[in-house]
Amino acid sequence: MPEFNFDPSSALETYRGFLAPTLRAQQEALKTLERFGRHQFAVATDYFEWSVAQAKSNLNVATPAEFAASQTALATQFGEKLQGHAREFVNLASEARVTFTQLVGDTTAKVAETIKKSV
Repeated sequence: MPEFNFDPSSALETYRGFLAPTLRAQQEALKTLERFGRHQFAVATDYFEWSVAQAKSNLNVATPAEFAASQTALATQFGEKLQGHAREFVNLASEARVTFTQLVGDTTAKVAETIKKSV
């Protein structure tokens, strides 16, 4: 009867090697989702602060000219914040794309290497 020498540690290492790209992809995806979530929270916070500033401004104006000036100033400040957030969003998306491309390239190279070894 043949003897089977099953080594659980080598089997686990093999599975870890095969699943490592998947684990890394999940980790990168979660990091990216967290960064996008934090970005969206910052945008929502700015919207909230803008609406509070508008309400305060509306209560403290006496003439239509003051109202127009305060609304113009608030809109300008808010527009600058949104432009900054748009640039940040583009940077986040670019970094996510680069990370994903690198991950796919690394995984493809690893698969190609494994195929070459098996042939």
